[in-house]
Amino acid sequence: MIVRPLEKKDIGEAVRILLLSFDREISVIFRDIYFAGEILKEFFNRNLENCFVAEKGRILGFSCISFKKHKIFKFLRERMGFIEGLRASLLLRFFLRDPQKDEAFLDFIAVSPLRRREGIGSAIMEKLIEVSKEKNVRSLNCIIHADSDLVLFFKKFDFEIVKMFESRLAEKYFSSRVWFLMSKYISSK
Repeated sequence: MIVRPLEKKDIGEAVRILLLSFDREISVIFRDIYFAGEILKEFFNRNLENCFVAEKGRILGFSCISFKKHKIFKFLRERMGFIEGLRASLLLRFFLRDPQKDEAFLDFIAVSPLRRREGIGSAIMEKLIEVSKEKNVRSLNCIIHADSDLVLFFKKFDFEIVKMFESRLAEKYFSSRVWFLMSKYISSK
């Protein structure tokens, strides 16, 4: 299996995996999964940087990591109109945080649902950690809901729970009230 940077030719398949992996969340954020697919394809077509795919004959996983302020919020307001774009941005902002200085933020890891538990997510995570080391960040952060199986996955890569928080907004829209901010120490400068 190869984990490599996202290329324009990969976008359709990568977004399909993203939609399958986060269909509930994306349906809430964009109100329509098909519309979301078109919007996300357009966004990634313009923003390939720091996105990666896992490939073994075909695309099996997709991930993005952020080292600076996200571009998607402005894009959504421009593309969807002020009101709907702002609504989508506010909901998405719960998951996507702008990294602080010397930090990276793991936006998502999506693996084809039929290919999970085959080491694809682990291969992607290893690549993201490698890229974070190359960028000399001190920590890699992510947000996941507290009752997710992913807590154990992230702990396998030495992520620690650094903050637990409750959100009524997240409970209302994403059916989980308790969330973790998890962080992995990468390097010191």
